[in-house]
Amino acid sequence: MNVPVESVEQEQKALDQYVKGKCVAEAVQDVVQSLITAKPINPKQWLLEHLEGELSNESQDLSESDLHRLFATTRKITSEIVPQEAIESVIRETIVLLNCDRVSLFVVDRKMSKLRLYASNLATPIMVSPGQGIVGSVFSHKHTVNIGNCYLDQRFDRSFDDKTGYTTRSLIAMPILDFENNCIGVIQAINKLPFDQTQKVEKAGTDPIGTCAVPFEKNDERMLMHLTQHVGIAMRNAELYREAIATSERATGFLNTIQSISQDLGTQSMLLTITMHANKIVSSERATVFLVDEPNQQLWSVSTDTGQEIRIPMRAGIAGQCFVEANVINIPDAYADKRFNQEVDKKTGFKTQSILAIPMLEDDAAREEFEKAAQKRKSLATLADKKVTEQGNKVIGVIQMINKVSFDGQLEIFDEGDIEVMELFAKFVGPKLAMSSFLATRHSEPSDRKEAELALGRQPQQTDDMVRMHKRSSRGQGTGGMIVLGEDGEEDDEDGFGVVD
Repeated sequence: MNVPVESVEQEQKALDQYVKGKCVAEAVQDVVQSLITAKPINPKQWLLEHLEGELSNESQDLSESDLHRLFATTRKITSEIVPQEAIESVIRETIVLLNCDRVSLFVVDRKMSKLRLYASNLATPIMVSPGQGIVGSVFSHKHTVNIGNCYLDQRFDRSFDDKTGYTTRSLIAMPILDFENNCIGVIQAINKLPFDQTQKVEKAGTDPIGTCAVPFEKNDERMLMHLTQHVGIAMRNAELYREAIATSERATGFLNTIQSISQDLGTQSMLLTITMHANKIVSSERATVFLVDEPNQQLWSVSTDTGQEIRIPMRAGIAGQCFVEANVINIPDAYADKRFNQEVDKKTGFKTQSILAIPMLEDDAAREEFEKAAQKRKSLATLADKKVTEQGNKVIGVIQMINKVSFDGQLEIFDEGDIEVMELFAKFVGPKLAMSSFLATRHSEPSDRKEAELALGRQPQQTDDMVRMHKRSSRGQGTGGMIVLGEDGEEDDEDGFGVVD
């Protein structure tokens, strides 16, 4: 039986129209590409599950099982209130919820105007620019990005994969918004893992190269969208907890300082006490309180480790500039500031990130006390050391803080709140130090070292260094056995003893 040519042509035309109208070629290509990428043991079983998943994605509602999983995940995340533990919980639970290989959490740092990156494959967080890469775009425009094959997307930066040997196949990134619709971070999941033929989820982290990853589905987007709402709440609660802890630490530090310096302490003990409490008030890794020695044109302090005096030229370094200019100096990145001497870090192995220097002033009451004491003793030297200028209160020292650190160990920078607190602290302790008799008379005595050691809770020992210091002081040589730092922050060779931290 001969089929009319016209009929065959009509059927072929109708078939072509169907294939073109229904995008059959594209659908088949997508399925084949997904099959080749997944490389399942049972292709037919995988195709069945894949098509069922595609059909379920057409619905905007989550299934009952997905809702149970989402509820269990959000309950674990919102139960954490300590910032670092909350972040670790978000990363850990998102990996399980989306069945992916890696999760990264980018949290905005308003103080530094950067994003702090926490990731499942990073031991410590790193700082990244808000406008950098795919995450920067998600943060700026508050939109979701779902990429099935990252190497075919021009927005993806392959430099990280090239350095580490890791293969990023699929990626989904979503903004985290607060109750005012402000973006406070971005959550990013990488390399969704497939199901095997037994319908068991492959364990996350078993595919370090990412060669078996499959694209994230619409259902994953919906799950992550619901999750980010709870992540935003958890992050906000953690931030409030962080602020409450900081406020409590400051109040405790102030109270301890008031209780300590209300006692009859010498200048050495008072310096150590103030230094230790200053660390707690603004939560810094290190603190140093410098006092001025005008006859010798030096700033001096006491090491909290050894109880030994440290001396620097009056105009040297950041502390010297703060003293001379009588201005607050706040440096968020020490290595980007030309005033910072990096050689000190290189020698000690310590990494300085942020610096805050606050001048200490004597008030009118302290000045009057000094003048009365000087007149009573008829000491012209004291009057010369504490002469009053017409420009107002005199700078008698500097409080220098290094490396602002949160209570959970994360390095931060000093902000306006820290400056206000330390200025208040300086106004309180400055006059106390100014009224100390040790500041009025700067003759070195063997009892200085003894006082410092007692303040540190140690038994004073008559070491060889102390003997040399005493002899040198008796002969009137050098600087009375103190550690003297030059303009570059190094110890003078002629002293020959002591270690500067």
